[in-house]
Amino acid sequence: MLLYVLTIHYLYRSCTTQASSLHCAAKSEEIPMPNIAIQEVAVIGAGLAGLSVLQHLDPATHRVTLFDKSRGTGGRLSSKKVGNSSWDMGAQYLRAHSPEFAGQLSTWHELGWIAPWPVTPYVADANGLRPSPDNTRRYVGTPRMTALSRKLSEQAGEFHATTRITKASQQDGHWFLRSDDDREFGPFATLVIALPPQQAAELLPINHPLYQMAAGHGMLPSWTLLFSCEEIIAPEIHAVYVHNGPLRWMARNSSKPGRAPEQSWVLQASAVWSQQHLDAPRPEIQSQLLEAFRSLTGADKLTLTDTWLHRWLYALPDGSSAPAQPLHDPAMKLYLCGDWCQGSSAEGAWLSGRSTAALINQQDNE
Repeated sequence: MLLYVLTIHYLYRSCTTQASSLHCAAKSEEIPMPNIAIQEVAVIGAGLAGLSVLQHLDPATHRVTLFDKSRGTGGRLSSKKVGNSSWDMGAQYLRAHSPEFAGQLSTWHELGWIAPWPVTPYVADANGLRPSPDNTRRYVGTPRMTALSRKLSEQAGEFHATTRITKASQQDGHWFLRSDDDREFGPFATLVIALPPQQAAELLPINHPLYQMAAGHGMLPSWTLLFSCEEIIAPEIHAVYVHNGPLRWMARNSSKPGRAPEQSWVLQASAVWSQQHLDAPRPEIQSQLLEAFRSLTGADKLTLTDTWLHRWLYALPDGSSAPAQPLHDPAMKLYLCGDWCQGSSAEGAWLSGRSTAALINQQDNE
């Protein structure tokens, strides 16, 4: 095609410059461009799974509208700011098990969206607290985890924040959405629901096979305490995997690259403990998590400056009968994805969104 266009262009110039002495063998002609239809895609959930769908859809043939009930993007990549303090509230870092995600992390690093977190983790169990060096390469968004999600969301045609979608219906082959404040959106050719399975099920007809698949998947909770303090606690410790007591993880957030220097910590409770204390009074939750922190670090004095307590109802997939692939109905152009479909991590969410986008690209190009 390129050779053909260049030939036409050359003959046209020959005609115009030598018309008085030469007979042109060809005339210029307009070459029609192919009419490519843009498919409107709605993605409910602006966490890493939904953003991965956005990232991997063919932009020449798809326009994506993002929806999220939160004020911004990120999902479990979210961060929290209180007073002068800021913390990564959900996913603490990114790591790769698959070559696909390893390559993606390398690309994001080259773009300056993430940076390595050169931390030597500790382990706490019945035998005490001790360093546990490993070769894991950990990355974090800079200056906070949400920085990555904001970069990824820039590809969206539209982003509707603070928009909780409560109804999804299909009419004449197109999807229409309604929010809890009675706003309507649509039509969309394709619908992607990138939410925890319980929330995804709420948008599906009870008699649809995907409803049973989504509703049958369990998610585990996690209480998360964020705090900053005046004291420098256990300066040699920056991250701990905890295997006993109420905690499962704690990290000095200020040890991550690009963070403010104040002493800020993230404490994440185990799923078992969180389930047992799911509806306990918040002051009681905070007190017990701080006591566990003191016990592990030996902190006698703790002068708190800023705090935030968050309950993740759907923190982690329970691992039971995960489909390991996106769930979809090709006839309805309906897709479900998330870490509960392809691994209980940020990597699993990204891979699930990537697989979903591949299915959509394939179907729309057939």
